[in-house]
Amino acid sequence: MPTRILIVDDEIAITKLISTIVRNDSYQTDTAHTCQAAIDLLEQYIYDVIFIDIKLDKEQGGLELFKTATAISPTSRIILMTGYPDVATASEAVRYGAFDYLCKPFDSQQISSITRHAIENRKLQLERERYRTNLEAINRSISDAIVMVNRDLQLQHINEAAHQCGFASDQLGKKIDTHRSGCHGSCRRALMETVTTGQRQELKRIECLGNNNRTRVVSVITTPTIDESGNRTGAVAVIRDETQLDALERQLQQRNRFHAIIGSAPAMQHLFTLIEALAAVSSTVLIIGESGTGKELVAQALHECGVRKNKPFIKLNCSALPEGLLESELFGHVRGAFTGAIKDKVGRFQKAHGGTIFLDEIGDISPALQIRLLRVLQEREIERVGDTTPTKIDVRIITATHCNLQEKVQRGEFRQDLYYRLNVVRLEVPPLRERIDDISLLSTHFLQKFSQTFNRNFSNLSDDVLSAFRAHSWPGNVRELEHLIEHACILSQGPIITSDALPAEFFINNRLQAAASRPTTPPPELSLQEALRRTKGNRTEAARLLGISRRTLYRRIEQQETT
Repeated sequence: MPTRILIVDDEIAITKLISTIVRNDSYQTDTAHTCQAAIDLLEQYIYDVIFIDIKLDKEQGGLELFKTATAISPTSRIILMTGYPDVATASEAVRYGAFDYLCKPFDSQQISSITRHAIENRKLQLERERYRTNLEAINRSISDAIVMVNRDLQLQHINEAAHQCGFASDQLGKKIDTHRSGCHGSCRRALMETVTTGQRQELKRIECLGNNNRTRVVSVITTPTIDESGNRTGAVAVIRDETQLDALERQLQQRNRFHAIIGSAPAMQHLFTLIEALAAVSSTVLIIGESGTGKELVAQALHECGVRKNKPFIKLNCSALPEGLLESELFGHVRGAFTGAIKDKVGRFQKAHGGTIFLDEIGDISPALQIRLLRVLQEREIERVGDTTPTKIDVRIITATHCNLQEKVQRGEFRQDLYYRLNVVRLEVPPLRERIDDISLLSTHFLQKFSQTFNRNFSNLSDDVLSAFRAHSWPGNVRELEHLIEHACILSQGPIITSDALPAEFFINNRLQAAASRPTTPPPELSLQEALRRTKGNRTEAARLLGISRRTLYRRIEQQETT
């Protein structure tokens, strides 16, 4: 848009003079001789520069017009003119924000110069305003918090995202060391270090308690700010909220560890998915797997993933107790139910009310207990030993076994109806030999565990130990690996577990297993003619080479001759 200038004076000669001068400089002009005429023009156009005579209409109307023009067009540069200059008027003009004060009479050079300076000043202000507006828009649009301080560590600037860090606009101008942030001062110390040294500081993944008391994970970068001469003026901190990124990375890492279960093998990932799918339901689950595979950990993960996680998780190994004690442990008893029952006892099912009960080695319970457990599954109620009053229970039942229950059913050792009740959903825990790649993960976990137990630092397995572990068949599964590493940690002389720390029988068993698994190839069978040729016709020796009797040898010779 062309530069537009308004000239307001009740003397027509003055307006013509100024208008002629500024038009020669290629500026567009409008003139007004009264306050109202000037206001009408101000409401129609935007003016870069406005000349106003203070003694407009022979009174102080120019100052009133000045105030009105400032309100209507705040970016205009206003130059006040007077033929009767005095200090009071000049100071009042400056106080109201006039760009300059021009005394009559004046020449063309004065008018041109003051007009040019006013236009340039307005352009600079508008440029600064655009820059500030754009900067504010950028600050509002980015999610990173921005905090700027000067050399005296006074807060100079914050954006909206910085409010999440506890910064507020009323803190501007105050020293940052008076601010108490949720990161325990980490950001503040980084800014102070950058201001002092001029060096960039970087803090990765620190915890910060925001102004809503929500724990966040943030990364902070502080860099020095400099002026046109290259002098440091302060520092700026960019604080990035990486809570979601950190959670995602943790989730990816934790997929190798699902609750207390460790494994990255496809079979384990499938198992983790099934556990998650079963978490929201209360269906009975049967966990099958060899001894030492971690069936109890699977049961605990099922409980901790589900809606019952805040309720009891009760576990019992059914093979660890004789039948009489096992019945009492499961269902409880009343006083006097049997010899030694001196008081009432609450059973495991009642203790697990509202939660989960895990019955390990369920295949070892007696037929009598099988009948009682079947009733629990059907009626969802129990009777204590020595009592006939049923008690309702709300319990999720998870069982486990290393036996083949189907074979037990076929042999009549396990009730078929109970098997179907238990086998609503079945989870199979793979043996360690079927997930050899998990040995490294498991070994690292056990090394960390025993480092804390023995207050020592065990960092890794040597290559030969890891190779031996990968070649082992692991009949005892993860439990065997844990015990073996515990033995090695006790005997190890350094942070790396070497073969010297392992028991000798482990390597003996490895060699025996390798020999047993090595295929034996029978020697190629000799033909009758080849055996006779090697023995130069000696039929007794030929029969020995062929591993047959002489009579069989003669019969084969006769058969060949007849054919």
